[in-house]
Amino acid sequence: MNIVSPFFADLMLGLMYLMLVVALAVTGWSVWHTLRSRRKGDDIVNGVPAGRIGWCVAIGLVVCLVVTFLLGSSSPVMTNGVRFADTFWLKTTDMFIYTSTLLIIGCFVSAIVSKFRS
Repeated sequence: MNIVSPFFADLMLGLMYLMLVVALAVTGWSVWHTLRSRRKGDDIVNGVPAGRIGWCVAIGLVVCLVVTFLLGSSSPVMTNGVRFADTFWLKTTDMFIYTSTLLIIGCFVSAIVSKFRS
């Protein structure tokens, strides 16, 4: 079975990787800048510890990504009739799937809890 790649496939893949790196860099800088530039008086807003919540969310996301990467499967899969066995990318794929699922479940649970909270 021969698979023919499109004409600009390499160019598009390179652009996709570049955009991914730029998006991750901007996101990381934005989170870091927001958490670091917050004044000490802004840590508690209307009795809510906003600074602590922000740091906990950022650290919790990183911990969740690391844990789901470590728990991800590295068993080979068949894709288009070809055996794919790259451990890093298999674990990375599982990491994003599991983390996304956990975040979606967390959103549903927090919406339900806040709905029934007085």
